Amino acid sequence: MTFDDDVEMALDLACEELEMTRAELIRLIFREWLEGYGFLPLHDLDDGSSA
Repeated sequence: MTFDDDVEMALDLACEELEMTRAELIRLIFREWLEGYGFLPLHDLDDGSSA
């Protein structure tokens, strides 16, 4: 999947800073967007969770 140049640059920078792969970051962003708009219930992460 490709995005506009500015979004690609932002993804690259976020991946580097957060030490995440591109797929992990996109999955996280998409999940948070779905939660934020009420399409998914809020996902609470506890200290021992890796999801």
